[in-house]
Amino acid sequence: MENNRVVFIDYLKVIGLLCIILAHVCTDQNILQIRNFDVPLMILISGYLAVDSLKRCLKKDRPFLNYYWKRITRLLFPTWAFLIIFFAAMSFFPINGMYPYSTDYIINSFLLLDGMKYVWIIRIFLICAFITPVIYYFDKIENDYLQFLILLVIYILYEIAIFLQIDQLNIIFEFILAYVIPYGIIYLLGMITTKTSYKTDRNISLIFLATLIITGYVLYTTTGIVQFTQIMKYPPRIYYISYALFVSFLLFSVFKKANLKSNRFISFCSKSSLWIYLWHALFITILQLTFGELDWILTFIIVLICSICVTFIQNKLLDFLEKKKINKKILKIFRG
Repeated sequence: MENNRVVFIDYLKVIGLLCIILAHVCTDQNILQIRNFDVPLMILISGYLAVDSLKRCLKKDRPFLNYYWKRITRLLFPTWAFLIIFFAAMSFFPINGMYPYSTDYIINSFLLLDGMKYVWIIRIFLICAFITPVIYYFDKIENDYLQFLILLVIYILYEIAIFLQIDQLNIIFEFILAYVIPYGIIYLLGMITTKTSYKTDRNISLIFLATLIITGYVLYTTTGIVQFTQIMKYPPRIYYISYALFVSFLLFSVFKKANLKSNRFISFCSKSSLWIYLWHALFITILQLTFGELDWILTFIIVLICSICVTFIQNKLLDFLEKKKINKKILKIFRG
């Protein structure tokens, strides 16, 4: 059963990765709407995988510190390493003879705030990692109705806060709290999916479909047009979340039931998803600075192929350096 879980998660991670990259190049609004489940899907997967990772850490001394360190070395350090490479590379692509990025932009990128737009998702993963202990013990509450009531109250208060535009009051709310609650709940749902059947996932998907239809209808009656869920993505609200979780749980249901076979290419892309994602930011930027606006399908193909190829070469180089007994802690930062 465990092997099957790993296999279907690999396929789902690749789907999420492809959709996120597609979002950064596609100009077709209908396609952008269809793929607008990618980030919540990746958060669900992260929560699903966190269960085993956290269990292993709980067997050690200072378990949560070990878990935090593991997530930081897995997410933050590689991102910083990539940003160093990225901003160094950009010196070869000046705009009107000037370096294209300001000091504030670079600093905010390293802080995962308002700089490079591609690194915001890393901030979300780190936020989820740091609230994992709270979520883990919350998941231990045996009364399912109490769990549901607590989550419902928290989410309603969150929606009220967004409605009252409290997010404009301070940067902590805008960049952290406004994402802790919705993505923290999604992360918890990912943990719960380790214990659910494909039928349960399907039923959860139908609940979110009903929520999507209701919220979509309310928006239609108030605005007079059918709205894309993107309008409620930053920060995430119920219209965006309901569509994303409808599709995500539907995919979980289908892929859990499917008798999938392990595939080396899928496995590689899944294990190396972080670096493929990071490299795609560099290639998109280079293409835009060099050629301007290209056909988005061509851009997607070029960026995807280049990102996968560079990640593959990177891993082979790391294998070679490991044989030369180079410091493994340093190499781990660049490992996919």
